[in-house]
Amino acid sequence: MVKSPSTLSLETGMLAFARSVQITEGLFYATNSGKLGVLTPIEILEKGVRGQSSEDRAKNPGLSNPQSVEYAIVPQGHDGVRLSFSVRFMPLSLRPHACNNTDVGAAYVRLAQAYRDRGGYSTLALLYVWNIANARFAWRNRFQSDAMMVYVETAAGKLVFDPFRLSLEAPATRADLLAALVLGGDAELDGLLAGVAEGLSNDSHAGFVVKVAWDAVMEPAQEIFPSQEYVRDEKAEKLPSRVFAKLPTFFAGRDLQQASMHSQKIGAALRHIDIWHGSEAHDAPIAVNPYGGVQETSAVLRDPKSKRSFYDLRAKAEALISGLETPTLDGEISGDAHFVMANLIRGGVFGASGKKAEANG
Repeated sequence: MVKSPSTLSLETGMLAFARSVQITEGLFYATNSGKLGVLTPIEILEKGVRGQSSEDRAKNPGLSNPQSVEYAIVPQGHDGVRLSFSVRFMPLSLRPHACNNTDVGAAYVRLAQAYRDRGGYSTLALLYVWNIANARFAWRNRFQSDAMMVYVETAAGKLVFDPFRLSLEAPATRADLLAALVLGGDAELDGLLAGVAEGLSNDSHAGFVVKVAWDAVMEPAQEIFPSQEYVRDEKAEKLPSRVFAKLPTFFAGRDLQQASMHSQKIGAALRHIDIWHGSEAHDAPIAVNPYGGVQETSAVLRDPKSKRSFYDLRAKAEALISGLETPTLDGEISGDAHFVMANLIRGGVFGASGKKAEANG
């Protein structure tokens, strides 16, 4: 049965949102505390190692397993590492990038406008800034050092955060971020938070750029961990058993392969803002995605059985939009609304299945 045109719906066969948080590839540099401002690209190198076969049902259990691997280390004469990248926050969640139903497209515009009017983008901005300031984006490298800083530069000013003053589990309040500042104050912090919120929600389509640098103290020859490349089976025999992400650069008169962090991996860290999943088995924030998948544990916190996936929640369009347009007594926005909008900011193809699309006309 085809629904009445007056029925509010967020489901249609062709629907896509462009990514609102655009991140550059991250680049690793070696630093020297005695030569401030001098950056040396960290090079990806290759070495042969003689390990042991230790996997379950190994063909040669306990015997030598020689292999070639790529690695990256802090070069001699240096005592620190920098990971730098930029983020552009854009207002691309305000309307679909592609939609084959004008009524559904108008419903998404209505949803986003109501969310913006209620200050929802400011809530998400605080969570994104928290994951910049706490250096979650450094992933495994974050635990390689006992002293680090996160430098943030925007048109609103410069700030420096001490990541160790912030939790990776408990979302930071504005007061928490202010307490974690080493350089900068109320005005600079408020400018950063307002800039991110405005970048995500302005009508002029202007983005807000945040330049980020993570500096950590490390020992010479200490290993660092760039992104690891996925190697297709047909190429695996010709490449080392571990391949790191790298970008070509020219330094000190020669070409080299500089260690890098994939923009997708940095994005996954900044997207650790789903604090509304409601799982008792996992009480920490997870990366926003429609089904609440956790790659590290293979848990799926918002599977269809939970009725809390993006698709289950957006099916309740009337309740979702009216809940934003008619505020509750406490004025709070529901976690469901935050989660749905965070997915639209993440971007992707969200078309309904064939049967649902047919039912919605």
